[in-house]
Amino acid sequence: MKWIAENWNIMPGKTAKRKNKRTSSKSSRFDTRTRLAVLGLLWLGGFLMVAIKLVIVQVVFHADYDKIARKYLEERHELEPQRGTIKDRNGEVMAVDLVQYSFAVRPHLLADQRAAAKKLAGIIDIPADKILRRMRANPRFAYLDRRINYEEVEKIRALKLPGLSFEKKFSRYYPYKSIGAHLVGFCDYENHAKCGLELTYNRYLRGDPGWTIYLRDALGNRVPNLDFPTAPPVNGANLVTTIDMVYQSILEEELRRAIDTHRAEDGSAVLMDPRTGAVLAMASYPAFDPNHYNRASSSGDYRNRAVSDLYEPGSTFKMVALAVYLEQFNPDLDRELIFCENGRFMLANNPVKDHKKFGWLTAREVFEHSSNIGIIKLAKKFKAPVYYRYARDFGFGAITGIDLPAEAQGILHKPTEYSATSLAYMSIGYEVAVTPLQVAAAYAAIANDGLLMQPYLVREVVSESGEVLEAHQPMKIRQVVAPQTARRMRNILKGVVDNGTGSNASVDGLSIAGKTGTAQKFDIKTGKYSSKKHVASFAGFFPAEAPEFVLVVVVNTPRLGYYGSQVAAPVFRNIARRIYGLPIRRQQAETRLASLQLPPLTRKSLVLEGLPVRKAKKLLKERKYEYQIIGYGSMVIRQEPPPYAFINPAVKVKLFTEARTVSKTERMPNLTGLSLKEALQVMSQWDVALEVDGSGVVVEQNPPPGERMDKNKKIKLICSRT
Repeated sequence: MKWIAENWNIMPGKTAKRKNKRTSSKSSRFDTRTRLAVLGLLWLGGFLMVAIKLVIVQVVFHADYDKIARKYLEERHELEPQRGTIKDRNGEVMAVDLVQYSFAVRPHLLADQRAAAKKLAGIIDIPADKILRRMRANPRFAYLDRRINYEEVEKIRALKLPGLSFEKKFSRYYPYKSIGAHLVGFCDYENHAKCGLELTYNRYLRGDPGWTIYLRDALGNRVPNLDFPTAPPVNGANLVTTIDMVYQSILEEELRRAIDTHRAEDGSAVLMDPRTGAVLAMASYPAFDPNHYNRASSSGDYRNRAVSDLYEPGSTFKMVALAVYLEQFNPDLDRELIFCENGRFMLANNPVKDHKKFGWLTAREVFEHSSNIGIIKLAKKFKAPVYYRYARDFGFGAITGIDLPAEAQGILHKPTEYSATSLAYMSIGYEVAVTPLQVAAAYAAIANDGLLMQPYLVREVVSESGEVLEAHQPMKIRQVVAPQTARRMRNILKGVVDNGTGSNASVDGLSIAGKTGTAQKFDIKTGKYSSKKHVASFAGFFPAEAPEFVLVVVVNTPRLGYYGSQVAAPVFRNIARRIYGLPIRRQQAETRLASLQLPPLTRKSLVLEGLPVRKAKKLLKERKYEYQIIGYGSMVIRQEPPPYAFINPAVKVKLFTEARTVSKTERMPNLTGLSLKEALQVMSQWDVALEVDGSGVVVEQNPPPGERMDKNKKIKLICSRT
């Protein structure tokens, strides 16, 4: 029992108590040592893991982690080049890159969207209800305008609305708006070329982007660092075109007036110099404003109809038959007589009609009075391959090669494709399809003693430094007819205006040669030519004896009148009178063009960044710009408004110079109440380190205002949006 009691500790006693005490003490010491050992092992293991991880990060994968860190701390930023300028032949700017701003808003931050829309509508050219619709359609982030200028930005900022966002970038600006839009083309809101000369010469105009490296702070703000490498952008080259904006404005004005008067669907006109092939003006209607290309009523408004639209020309195409007749048969035009069937003739069971009931006409009168029946009878003498060769040599059925995109080739069937009546119908301008530019080039060959020239629009491509990268000289294509044949044709076409169907194109004191055209349009639904839909045209040149201008006018589907003599010839007359009239008329045209409310391109912000302050001040004084120097350095490191932005005469140009070293007497300015941007502008004059907490308006600063600045201590700005 004693043994049991001693071993099982069930019998109380002194011996049992002493033994139990000794056992408990040993167990406690054992547990403590065990725990300490385990804990030490754990700490050692953790330390080894950290050490191993550090070795892995700092040694093994150092390069990889360095790249990741730089990805968050450094940012490679592309520097956008300025797109080249497009000018007319007199130096008028048709397209230019300016610094403009995309403007967006976060509608969910606005307490009263309707009130905000009304305020914004008073600044940007968009109705309040449209702004409101855009906000509601995109409640988190909505672009309201893609192209606003610096002054508009400042006015919007002055509203102090929450959630505003502005993005500064180069943006294309077209001073003449819709005038010349189909020639120049347009760039989208990302400054990517879409059509016209902008697209054809994009490789020269776009320039090459540069790049620089920025540091990013914890807030994601970009901080420039001059120690990092940088590559400046190379600006695009400039285009000098053959276009005359005075002539262009006249063409568009007269064409638009005719289309409105005769309630036509659309129209086009081409003005060329027949001696060189230089296109002086080219108009299409309906038009669009390339500054707001997205507001066009339909995609058809973008189309340059003068080079892309095909039509059956009707009587203007009779010049091909005239060339074949004169050169192949050398007739006596005043002695050869043709019976014109009193205005009605059956051709393969299909009636052919004249606009008047002509009987006997001389060959000259057939062309002067545009008798379809008389031309068809003359064409019976022609051989199909010969006629095709002349039509092809005049440039029909092939692109002219003008430096514009989307040129149509036209349709000119080969003799192997002719039917029994094809030659007859082609001689009066059917079963062929042409563009207004092709007709203009063909008539230019007649005016140029039978020599066909290639039409072109750009005279020179000039780099920013003034180097001519590409120069276009007049290009001869071929001699279509002999010079004496061309002169005889000019004489007959002059008779069309003096004695025949083109009388409505005549101008007192100016000799004009040309040909009217009235063609019925083919109706796909009925499979027949429509008696209600026509294309009215007139093609000619002036002065007839020594032509300087070739002009083609095409009006599609006029509803009030349809003959070329009624619709197109008066347009030709008005244009010829205005561009070749008395000097007074020329002066009036220039005055009208100048009244288009063009922005003052001379009030464009200069490029002053990187210049010595002394030189920048001199340039501003020469142009009578008000300015303010911020900082005490000798070089301009930043400017507001930015380069290439339009500025109001009342706006001061702010020049920020490089930071100066903090002296012992420098005191902290009062920054509280300023926006973060304004505070940073103030502090940019000193070489000090800044720490920014928050965004919006500065509500607290350390050191406080008036306290001495220490170049070795950070200046902390605490900001809040309220």
